[in-house]
Amino acid sequence: MFNLLENTNQSLLLYIFKVHILNICIGLPIAFFLGFYFPNAELPDFELGFESFIGLVLVAPILETFFMIPIIYLFRKITPNKFYVSILSAVFWGGVHSLQVPLWGVGVFSLFFFMSMAYQYWDTHSRGHALFVVMMIHVLNNATVFLLVLF
Repeated sequence: MFNLLENTNQSLLLYIFKVHILNICIGLPIAFFLGFYFPNAELPDFELGFESFIGLVLVAPILETFFMIPIIYLFRKITPNKFYVSILSAVFWGGVHSLQVPLWGVGVFSLFFFMSMAYQYWDTHSRGHALFVVMMIHVLNNATVFLLVLF
């Protein structure tokens, strides 16, 4: 898993696709597990329209990526270790998402962990590539969730 995240010697699109698949393979079972064991838990409330699609799939990933970067740099002041920084970032963003819906934070933990790792590895090559990779992983995740809720 970590070899996949560290490998920036591949096309951006292939990297994004691999990380997205990795996140789906980990994040979806967690979400289903939570839904099974907490059937009465509050769920995020998405209206399934064009405006929601634009907000969830385009606007949120862009905004959250730009807010995520300073958080990563803040945690880098605590430790230079990419793994620990990514754990701290994922806990932070899980907590932020839990403010709206408590179990949602658990569901987004893996996504933010992978995005934080990806950002740190790609940032050593190009900040622009790092931002693009993280935004696209987030876009694919949110589009997948939107489609799953839709169907």
